[in-house]
Amino acid sequence: MSIDHDVINRYAGRPVYRQLSDLLEARLAEQAGPGDRLPSEAELSRQYDVNRLTVRRALNELSQRGLIETVHGKGSFVAPPVLRYNVSAGRDASFTRSMRALGHRVGIRLLSRQTVSSRELQAELATGGEILVCTTLRLVDDQPWSRSVTYIGADRFPRLEQEWTGETSLFDFLLDAHGARMTRANRSFSAGLAEPGEAEELQVRVGAAILEMRGLNVDQDGVPVALVIHRFRGDRVQFTVDLR
Repeated sequence: MSIDHDVINRYAGRPVYRQLSDLLEARLAEQAGPGDRLPSEAELSRQYDVNRLTVRRALNELSQRGLIETVHGKGSFVAPPVLRYNVSAGRDASFTRSMRALGHRVGIRLLSRQTVSSRELQAELATGGEILVCTTLRLVDDQPWSRSVTYIGADRFPRLEQEWTGETSLFDFLLDAHGARMTRANRSFSAGLAEPGEAEELQVRVGAAILEMRGLNVDQDGVPVALVIHRFRGDRVQFTVDLR
């Protein structure tokens, strides 16, 4: 990444670390792509004639904007772009299909699976039996993107625990095996912070921004099928909703 030592003067009037972060953002947009490594703190300090603390604050600013990722012991790298995800009413409740239609690779890893008894969950899912709970990690283009917990009535799909491994799309499985096409009945959103366990899974720092989405999926007859809780990396997702 070539450097003009005088260009930083264009950003005068703001704190030096923000001048530097703005300059680096412009340089990255012009000359770098996802995965490219930035110069080290020492190199940036020499190139821009600023101290290491200023460089560190500028890099932290870029990290908070979701533009770079810093890996301990390896350095800072240009982050993948933010992904836009449409959650408008009436659309199939299939994240995997949506992302693949946009040309992205999608992978699912099963983290845990168990059955529980819960009157609250039974009421929401209109079932009287046990609830299958699957926790999964979803990857987009080989990068962790979200951690999900899915609750589904085991009595409606008696062999679901044996047939669905959690490592494939639940939407596709229920459609292909049971003829149940899930759509979104409702969604709610809230902001949160990454907890230690999920921070490691999502490859973010503890306390990083998390966007949580909760909701109910129903079948083509409006019968509840699954409750879902998705916790997305806040620096990797942008939701859109069509209000027309």
